[in-house]
Amino acid sequence: MSALRKSKTLGNTNLIFVLILGAIGGVGYYAWSMLQSAIEPEEVLNFQFSEAKRELFTHTIRETGDIESAQNEEIKCEVRSPGGVEIISVVDEGVVVKEGDLLVELDTSTLEDQQQAQQVVVNGAESTKTSTSAALRQAEISKQEYTEGTFKTNEQTIESNILIAKQNLSQAQDQAAFSERLAAKGFVTQQQLSADRFAVQRSQLDLALQETQLKTLREITREKMLVGFDADIETRKAALEAATKNYDEELKKLEEINEMIKKCTIVAPKAGTVVHANYQYGDQSFTVEPGATVRERQAIIRLPDLDQLQVKTPIAEGKIASVREGLPVKIKVGALEDREFEGSVTSINRYAERQHWSQKVKRFATFIKIDGDSEGARVGLSADVEITVSQQPDKLQIPVQCLHEDNGQQFVLVRVPYDANNPLHDETYGRKLGDEGDEYSIEARMIAYEASNDKMLVVADNSGIKKGDQIVQNPRDNSEFLRNLVSHHRARVAMKRFSPDKSEYGRLTKADVERMNLELGYEGISNIGSADSNEDSVLDIQELTAFITKTQDLLIPLEDQSVIEANGKQAPETKEEKEARYKKVAETNATKALDTYDTNADDILDADELTKAGPVGNYLKLADKNKDGSVSKDELIAGGIKQAKEAEAKAAAADKKPAGGGGGK
Repeated sequence: MSALRKSKTLGNTNLIFVLILGAIGGVGYYAWSMLQSAIEPEEVLNFQFSEAKRELFTHTIRETGDIESAQNEEIKCEVRSPGGVEIISVVDEGVVVKEGDLLVELDTSTLEDQQQAQQVVVNGAESTKTSTSAALRQAEISKQEYTEGTFKTNEQTIESNILIAKQNLSQAQDQAAFSERLAAKGFVTQQQLSADRFAVQRSQLDLALQETQLKTLREITREKMLVGFDADIETRKAALEAATKNYDEELKKLEEINEMIKKCTIVAPKAGTVVHANYQYGDQSFTVEPGATVRERQAIIRLPDLDQLQVKTPIAEGKIASVREGLPVKIKVGALEDREFEGSVTSINRYAERQHWSQKVKRFATFIKIDGDSEGARVGLSADVEITVSQQPDKLQIPVQCLHEDNGQQFVLVRVPYDANNPLHDETYGRKLGDEGDEYSIEARMIAYEASNDKMLVVADNSGIKKGDQIVQNPRDNSEFLRNLVSHHRARVAMKRFSPDKSEYGRLTKADVERMNLELGYEGISNIGSADSNEDSVLDIQELTAFITKTQDLLIPLEDQSVIEANGKQAPETKEEKEARYKKVAETNATKALDTYDTNADDILDADELTKAGPVGNYLKLADKNKDGSVSKDELIAGGIKQAKEAEAKAAAADKKPAGGGGGK
């Protein structure tokens, strides 16, 4: 009996012990589960859906702009003065002026000082010119005096002496002959005869001397004197020409100063309403007011034609390709209680607007004419514009926030009924979601769209989306889930293309991977072992999905891509692409240069701005194609394109040049 009681007691004790151990194990498992949940919380997926609809699609572009006149008479400073010129007085903005009314009065004090100094210089140049002209006239008269006076006098004197010498010679010869006859008869002494003979010789010498003097005068002395006179005349002509040119230049400077002084008084060329040409760009600004300094060619006042109004609106580069002239526009002006006007696109600027360097998106100014009645619209008011690009009836559409773009491909996530037999719906991919009785799964679809506006996309008919489909809004809210579905879609496409049986759920051996790489044109999977997680030397759909998720490689052959990197190099650049690249870089550099050095924001670097730019300014001057001393934005762009081409050609030539510079063995 005691043995039985003892056994029963022992059995109860064992049961209690087992129950205690079970309780401890249960608590431990619960604690472990809670810890695992804390470490790896289960991803909770929440989706909102939009229905794909088939209806009228209106492609519109909405932007804001400012009302301005389509025809502006721009009044600019025409005074050329180092450092600019100060505004003394300016008519108030908004004042209606008539033709000839005073608009702006600029400071003339500096110019008047220059005028006085230049007048002194002109007077001196005129005096020099007058004296040089007189000296030339003297030289010309001296030549005339010699040729018509001194020379002829000397010539006639010598000719007279020759006549006398001839007469003397004749008399001496007669006397000598007479003495010869008398001496023969003994009536004249020998001494007298010798004297008469000597007289003949002397007369002959006198005649020869006079004839030599006449010849020297005519052939040598006259030529020598004329050469001297001519040289003196030419020298004084050159001096007069230089003095005249100097006088003309100094007089021109004086006239320019006088003209600048006249231009300091600016009057209205026509009737209109005054608008000051104020501007603000970044930390640079200018206000038209007394005391402000303006530079040559800087706008001071605009006289808009209020009967021809337009809206200037900058449109982002991603939308500008859809805009063209003639498109209808609705214009809403908030300051006029949202009054609407009708308009149409008239023009689009070819070059992007100037903007701060930190702004990455380029914008292009688009001009919209206000058609019909524009009563109440004022220059300077802000306006909201809605440009109607196109209208297409019966188009399948989804909201733009449903789209996910990745490496040039477009995807959406679609809600489909859950199918336990569909591998796309297992827990690794689309999953079983929703409440019991309303289970669904999510599939990724690659689509193409034909058009878009700020709200809707027109889906292409071959995209696998149909009317009534439920599309996930904001798919990127569940980024890991989205990435996994996209990678699996790409893996199925690659598997269907490269697997031996062309199945989405096929398998790739090492030989298949090598053939795939050959078709890709690059080494898509360089090492199959890095993707073969179960080490069976074969890649299945899950392993290929994991590889794509890790590398973001699309595994698309070269002919299916516009540009792809092959062996670390890009596909050859076409001539058009190269020209576009040159232009884009040149436009960017031109904009940066103007942002930095164009202090008056007129899109032109004038001589003063180039000088202040220092060595950079000297470099920018090389773009001055028309040699007017200033550089426009077009010249900067043209110069940048030329420089890029020359640099690339030089680099190409250097690459072709043999290394080492010599040909020795």
